[in-house]
Amino acid sequence: MIRINLLPVREIKRRVQARQQITFFVLGLIALLVFLGVAGFLQASKAGRLQQDLTKIKQEKQRYAKVLKQINKLKKDKKLLEKQIAIIHKLKAESSLTVHILDEVANRTPTKRMWLTSLSQKGNTLKLKGMALDNRTIAGYMENLKQSPYIKTVNLANSSLKRFAGRNLKSFSLSCTVGVPEGKKPEKK
Repeated sequence: MIRINLLPVREIKRRVQARQQITFFVLGLIALLVFLGVAGFLQASKAGRLQQDLTKIKQEKQRYAKVLKQINKLKKDKKLLEKQIAIIHKLKAESSLTVHILDEVANRTPTKRMWLTSLSQKGNTLKLKGMALDNRTIAGYMENLKQSPYIKTVNLANSSLKRFAGRNLKSFSLSCTVGVPEGKKPEKK
């Protein structure tokens, strides 16, 4: 005998399976949306913290910019003061140079054999003019001047015979380079 099942069992099973699939799909979709919402919230809170950190860093940068500006100003002031101190040291070293040169020229000039008629100094150049009894006296005088720590070089510019007070004398002109001796320069403190 043939039995006919009038109850649509297969169809009911198919409907139940379709409902289960739709339910799982909706639940999966809801879970995905919840996961994306949580991830979005975490990212938003992290972005907020980073924004706060950025604001703090900008404020700190502005505060340090003022300090950096002061440091740069102090560096410029320091360089200016160092230049001024170097100039003061140089002036101290060179202030007594002329006095020492005059003293050296006066002490090294043989008074009985020659005399000076002119002496001029411009910067580190000293020019001497005078009269001497002979060439040997001029050469000895040049050697004496070279022995001075304040006179670096001595060059004979010219020498000529000149009649003075009924005698034939040697007129000469010397050019010297002068400077402060190395051992006499003041040390920087």
